[in-house]
Amino acid sequence: MTLHLFGTILTHRGIASNNRGEVEAGTVSTLQKVIRYGELYSTVSGEAIRYALREVWPHNDAHAIPTDHLNRPVPMDEKGWKDPTFAEGWDKYVDNDVLGYMLETNSRRGVLEVGRAVSTNPWPGTVTNHFASVGAQPRRNESKGNPNPIPYTVEVHDTHYQYTFAFTPDALKKEKLDRTKKTLMALCNLRRVGGNHSRFFYDFAPQMVVLRATHDPAPRIMNCFVEDEERGAISLKPLIHRMTCDDGDQADVRDVRDVRPDEIIIGGVPAEHPIHERKDVKRILIDDKVRQDLTIKQSVKAAFWHLLDRLVENDEKVVLKPRQDNSNHGETSHD
Repeated sequence: MTLHLFGTILTHRGIASNNRGEVEAGTVSTLQKVIRYGELYSTVSGEAIRYALREVWPHNDAHAIPTDHLNRPVPMDEKGWKDPTFAEGWDKYVDNDVLGYMLETNSRRGVLEVGRAVSTNPWPGTVTNHFASVGAQPRRNESKGNPNPIPYTVEVHDTHYQYTFAFTPDALKKEKLDRTKKTLMALCNLRRVGGNHSRFFYDFAPQMVVLRATHDPAPRIMNCFVEDEERGAISLKPLIHRMTCDDGDQADVRDVRDVRPDEIIIGGVPAEHPIHERKDVKRILIDDKVRQDLTIKQSVKAAFWHLLDRLVENDEKVVLKPRQDNSNHGETSHD
């Protein structure tokens, strides 16, 4: 059976804004938005997240990818693509293999699929006014900058974002386990996404994450983070429902829950979070079987490492190590 890796990432909360791309009337930097439940939510494209991976890959500590193994290293040099034709031997480049490519005569679907990141709360319409300092913007063919301060307006949003990724290691062409680990750790360590200028930094690294390793081809963990409109608290109510739903009318030999708890790793849950007090996930934690199988980590990195440590390559396929026992499953470990 084919192993699929899914994850839903909740970013840190911050003031999101956009200082690049198309603007309205030349002076308003806008946020991308979608309509959800009849309200405007700000959003970040999957393309921006994929581009951010290119920034992280060459500088990701023990999981860094050398630039000579990337067809398009970022920041780009004057050469751009090393092999824009994606000819024979294209798979020596990790980004070709993971992200795919598309030409008129040659294409490859990316193994990593990234959904659009959407804010956890509606955009309330907040804007801020700014002035570019005198001399900040050089004029064409002149060494001096504009002598006048330039006013502009920026749409901002105080929010988290959540997005889901899907990854099937066996779809990679070579070095499947190594490229899987380097891709997942790059997602764990994302710094910023396209559209956020250094003046308006927004931390796109995960604050919390739900990871799922499964033979089920559907993720079933999208939009699993819910923000309380009044207090801003984050809950996992949709995920809890998917792990506990039981109509009670099927044969005992079937497990009809949409998501099995032993497939799930939750990371970034602080010790004081209600999940440890059996409030937010009361229905799960009072179930002995579910409690044994669910894995909860206090840090995001611990969750990613827990998943990576379970992956092995066997007969050119990436599979999960068999579990030795159930003694530690579901413990709210303090990593």
